[in-house]
Amino acid sequence: MKDELIDLSDQAWTRLRARVDGLTDEEYLWEPAPGCWTIRPRGDGTWVEDSVLPGPEPPPFTTLAWRLWHIIDCYGEDRAPRWLGVPPQGPAIGLDGDDTAPPTAAAAIELLERAHDRWEAHLALVDDDLLAEPVGPVGGAYAQRSKANYVLHMLDEFIHHGAEVALLRDLWRWQHPVASDPVVERVTRGDTAVLHDLGAEPPSADLVDQAARYARWDLVAGLLQRGAPLPTSGTTPLHLAVGAGQVDAVRLLLDHGADATALDPQFNATPLQWAEFLHRNDVIAVLEEHAARRGH
Repeated sequence: MKDELIDLSDQAWTRLRARVDGLTDEEYLWEPAPGCWTIRPRGDGTWVEDSVLPGPEPPPFTTLAWRLWHIIDCYGEDRAPRWLGVPPQGPAIGLDGDDTAPPTAAAAIELLERAHDRWEAHLALVDDDLLAEPVGPVGGAYAQRSKANYVLHMLDEFIHHGAEVALLRDLWRWQHPVASDPVVERVTRGDTAVLHDLGAEPPSADLVDQAARYARWDLVAGLLQRGAPLPTSGTTPLHLAVGAGQVDAVRLLLDHGADATALDPQFNATPLQWAEFLHRNDVIAVLEEHAARRGH
């Protein structure tokens, strides 16, 4: 049991840590909606989080700064040694300790790593017998729950709040250009009006590839009708249409000469093999009909 819990804890941490790579101070304190809860400076120069107990309904939207401070507190609080019945591994980090909310992204990531290390050190001290024991009176209403149940509860917290971090970062990313080329940007976002603004020359195969990678099937059709060639290597638009179960797009791509025998670089599989693996029976029928017409 211990090994499985540690494995899940490690997976949750690896994912969360990757999600904060490249975080800037501007994004860290960005307020995506009016009235966000965040962290704020007070007169003595320290920073504190917006909070009240019990929390309001509906709960307010939060900044990344608020969310990361909450995760830091979850990892670093003193509940872990008390509820697990193990010696504290260094001083508490977060609201139980002497720390205040970190004002910069770099400071938050550094504190997050230290808080996680403390959680990990506590988890390393338990064994399966200890995990099977009830939490006991320190757990209040949860006294009869097992210590393993407490660990699972905390892992659920880390996973839940880590997903919130991912969502906030995605929201930030998509508030800003995601491609350096303005035409590619418009294709990425599914702006079909871009078809009317292209020049007289046929569009590039790269635009077809980009449209397919973002499931912009109307744009794939429009670009092909404008004379764009199809990509001939990598995971092709036909693979992607098959994977998405887009029967009409599959037919369109085949009609424009898509190579049904192309092998993708990751699985070394044809579009038909993708369809078979994903049980896309309607797509399989289209591909098999196409192959029969071509005598394959």
